[in-house]
Amino acid sequence: MKNIKTYIPVIIALLISAAIIFFCQTTQTSNKNPKEVYKVYLDGEFVGAIRSKRALENYIDSEQKTLKEEYDVKKVYVPNGIDIKKAITYKGKLMSEKAIYKKIKQNKSFTIKGYVVTISQNEEDLENEEVEKKDDIKIYLTKKDLFDQSVKRVLNAFVAEEDSKNYANNTQKEITTTGSIIENIYLSQEVNIKQAFISTDEDIFTNVNDLTKYLLFGGNSSEEEYTIQLGDTIETVAFNNKLSTDEFLIVNPEFTSKDNLLIPGQKVNVALIAPVLEIVVEKEIVEDVEKPFETIEKEDDTLDWGVTKTEVEGVAGIQRVTEKVKYVNGEPLTAYILPNPEIIKTPVDKVVIKGTKRAYSGSFTPALSSGSWGWPTVYPYIITSYYEWRWGRLHAGIDISGTGFGSPIFAAESGTVLSTYTSCDNDGWYGSTCGHGYGNMIWIAHPDNVYIVYAHMMNNILVYPGQQVTKGQIIGYMGNSGSSTGTHLHFGTWYGGTQADGGQSFDPFSLYR
Repeated sequence: MKNIKTYIPVIIALLISAAIIFFCQTTQTSNKNPKEVYKVYLDGEFVGAIRSKRALENYIDSEQKTLKEEYDVKKVYVPNGIDIKKAITYKGKLMSEKAIYKKIKQNKSFTIKGYVVTISQNEEDLENEEVEKKDDIKIYLTKKDLFDQSVKRVLNAFVAEEDSKNYANNTQKEITTTGSIIENIYLSQEVNIKQAFISTDEDIFTNVNDLTKYLLFGGNSSEEEYTIQLGDTIETVAFNNKLSTDEFLIVNPEFTSKDNLLIPGQKVNVALIAPVLEIVVEKEIVEDVEKPFETIEKEDDTLDWGVTKTEVEGVAGIQRVTEKVKYVNGEPLTAYILPNPEIIKTPVDKVVIKGTKRAYSGSFTPALSSGSWGWPTVYPYIITSYYEWRWGRLHAGIDISGTGFGSPIFAAESGTVLSTYTSCDNDGWYGSTCGHGYGNMIWIAHPDNVYIVYAHMMNNILVYPGQQVTKGQIIGYMGNSGSSTGTHLHFGTWYGGTQADGGQSFDPFSLYR
């Protein structure tokens, strides 16, 4: 018994040594067996290793019930920037899917499968080095057909739905006398749609109403209400809120005409539209317009000087003109009138007898004409922009188009030429050396403290500063210089001084009323 007790410590020591040797051998054997794992990287930084990629994806999907409900999707995916690579390793601690999920969630938003719409300039613009390149616009959608439906709604804001349907179905009525047809409808920008995993920190559109509002209003998507007051009209409400009447009708589709009555207390939307898309509509328009009569003067030496008599009253005729007009988002941008209009009714010229008999000898200077103001272009013409607010900016004048490049521009009344500018090419802002938006222009001081700017002309201006001009005198020719979208004359009227001298702009049509 004594001998056994003596050997017990030795036996215990041997057992411990054997256990240590067995553990080390087992560990070494284990390390020699390779493991298949998945290493998770976030934006290039190692996050951890997991046993199953699918298990992590399923865990993320199961935890994101709120996102599924918000975007009406069936599955939520890992964030963009996550890279999961299969690897073989002999050692290394594995992390649970839950632990990896928490790390990812702290740094990145998860994704859903959707569509990215990229809107960019067309190829022709990009080839022009003078055109300022605009950043691409990206729109994120849950469903592809949301974009097509919204574009149709935006189009119907600028074109009557029946007209756009007839164009699409090739069922437009031919023009037999007067009328109009749509020749083309298209987007001026390049649009690309592709499927992608979209981060949920982006603004993602899930319904047609919200997307339509964005396409019409851009970032200014909140409605701004105005309460109708006694005496308000659609035209006055629009102008006072920096809208054109067309824009007012777009943001208030319940009104069909600028002549619709407004009721005091009624709420209307006066938000400024800023369309994201550029919808181009090209039309052919045939209409009957007035053909002005000419005034023929005859001298009569039996009548005193300054005495006039009308021998034949003038009667305006009618001519049928064909116009080619290009609209961008409902605004006429360029217009052209085909030559040789059909004469429907021949005008009767006015014949005026002027007395030339002088009651005394010596010099006599007649007073300046105080009659009606003359029109600055030839007939027929098209007004492509009125004196109104457009896209939140006041267009301080009218744009007269359709008479053709190089057609004459006339002084609207007698006056003194204040200044001229002739340093622009004739082919538009982006192809010219012009330093300002008006292009080649003339400022003339007319009677009654009226100052008029004649802008976007060709550079062969026929008058000079200080020169006295008479009503109807040719002062230059219609061009396309400066910040111009096509051949036209900008006719701007100011009271009390020029634009630079503190003058006040007013509607040029008030001269002809």
